Amino acid sequence: MLWTSDPDLINQIAGQGTQFVKPVELFSFFDLYGPNMQTSKGDDWKSHRKIVAPAIGPHTNAAMWHAALHESKKLLDLLIEADPVVTHMKDHMSEISLHCITQSLFDMELPYETIQGFPTPDVSSGRLGFVEAMFTTIDKIGLIDSIPERSRAMIPFKAIKKADKAYRDLHSYIVDMCDKASSIDREDQKVSGMNIMDTLIAGTRPESAEKHGKVLSRKSLIGNIFFFLLSGHGTAGNTLGFLMFLLAVRQDVQLQMQAHLDIQLGEKPVSEWTVTDDFRHLYNGYTGSVLKEAMRLYNVVEFIPRRCTTDTRVTDLAGAQFVVPKDTLCLLNFTAAFRHPKIWPAKPGCNDSTGRYHPMLDFDPTRWNSYGDKITKPSDVGLRTYFPFGLGGRACLGKSLGSIMMIGVLAAIFKDYSVELVAPQMIRQQAAQNNAGEAWIRNRTFDWALKMLLDEVECNLLIELRKDFPVRLVPRKRPV
Repeated sequence: MLWTSDPDLINQIAGQGTQFVKPVELFSFFDLYGPNMQTSKGDDWKSHRKIVAPAIGPHTNAAMWHAALHESKKLLDLLIEADPVVTHMKDHMSEISLHCITQSLFDMELPYETIQGFPTPDVSSGRLGFVEAMFTTIDKIGLIDSIPERSRAMIPFKAIKKADKAYRDLHSYIVDMCDKASSIDREDQKVSGMNIMDTLIAGTRPESAEKHGKVLSRKSLIGNIFFFLLSGHGTAGNTLGFLMFLLAVRQDVQLQMQAHLDIQLGEKPVSEWTVTDDFRHLYNGYTGSVLKEAMRLYNVVEFIPRRCTTDTRVTDLAGAQFVVPKDTLCLLNFTAAFRHPKIWPAKPGCNDSTGRYHPMLDFDPTRWNSYGDKITKPSDVGLRTYFPFGLGGRACLGKSLGSIMMIGVLAAIFKDYSVELVAPQMIRQQAAQNNAGEAWIRNRTFDWALKMLLDEVECNLLIELRKDFPVRLVPRKRPV
C-alpha cells in the first residue's frame, strides 16, 4: 500500500488513468440500490458519462443558482421564525444542499424537515420524510451494506430496523421519482435543456444503446439517482456546515465577505442576481476565496484510492524517483496535501491557546488573491496541490454545480444576515460562579469553538463535525 500526501505524486497517480485505476470494488456501498456511474469502469463508465453529459451546461448552472437562492430564502425564513439561535446548523446545511440537488437536477421541491427535528412521518403513506430517509440511510450505510436485506427484516434490534425502514422508504421515494419522470417522458421526450433525471430517463430508451453504448436497466436507473443524491449533497452540505462555523468564529473574514457581497450585488433584489455575471464575480473575488480556503483546510473528502496496473515510475515533490509496483493500492490523502507546508505554509500566529496548530486560525482567504479565475487549473504553478473535486478523468462531474450552489447559499444568507457564536450553558454557569463579564464569556466561547473545530472533526463517509454547536442568526447592522 502507498499512502501519500505528496502533491506531485497525487497529480501523477490521479492523472494517469491507465496505469492507476479506480478500485471500484471499494465503493460497493454506492451500489446499495443498483449499479451506477460511481462503481462502473471502462466502457461502461464512458457510457454513463455520455448519458448524463447533456445535463451539464448553462441551463443546469442557472437552475442550480436559482435553487440555491430560493432554498436559502425558504430556510432563513423558517429558522428566524423558529428561533434565531440555531442548534443544528450542520444538518440544515446538509438539507439545503439536498434540496438544491432535488430541485435543480430532478425537478422536485422538498419541504424542510430538520427545522422541527425528526421523525417526520408522511401521514398518507406511513413513510419517513424524504430527507429523514436519506439522512438515515447515509448515516447507517455501513450497516445496510453489510447485512443482507432479507436478514435485516428478521433482526429485532431497533437500530437495524430503523436503518432498514429508511432504506426501504428512500427506495420507495426514488421509485416514485422514476415513475413520474418516465410518464412525462412517454408524453414528451426532451432533447435539450435536460436535467440529470431527464438524461437518465433518456438512457433507458432503446435508442440509447446506439447513441451511448448502453441502455440503463430499471435497477441501474434507481442506483444512479441514489448516487447523484448522495454524492451531490454530502460534500456541499458538509462544506457549508464548516463555513457557517468558520465565519461565526472568524468575524473579521465574515465582515470582509459581506463587504464584497455589497459591492457586487448592491441593492439589487435577489430575483435579479445572475449566474452568468454575479456568480462569476463572486467566485473570482473575496467570497470565492472564502469558499476555496474553507475547502482547502476542511476538505470533506479525506482521500481517494487508486490501484496500480503495471510497475510505474513516479517522482515526488523533492525530485526523488521510485517505482510503484503493480497491484499496489494507492491512497491519495487530499486533506493532508492541502496543508502541505512546502506549498501551503501556515501563517504566523495560527496556534491555539494550547500551542497546537489550528486550521481555523490559519484560515486566510487573501492567499487566493493572486490566483483569480485560474483556480480551476490545478496544473498552474502554485495550484497543483488544490483539487477538492478530484483529478483526472474521474474527477467530480458536478464541480461547477457544487461551486454555484455554495456561493449562492453564502450570498443569499450573508447579504442580509450575520452569524455569531452563542455561549454554551456551561460557560454561562462558570461566568456566574466567577462573577465574570461578557468579555470573559466571549473569550471562553471562542476557545471552546476552536476546540470543537479540532477535536470534534472525524471521518466517516466524509470528514464532518461530530457535534453541532449553536450559532445565532442576526440581521446585519449596515453602516449609516
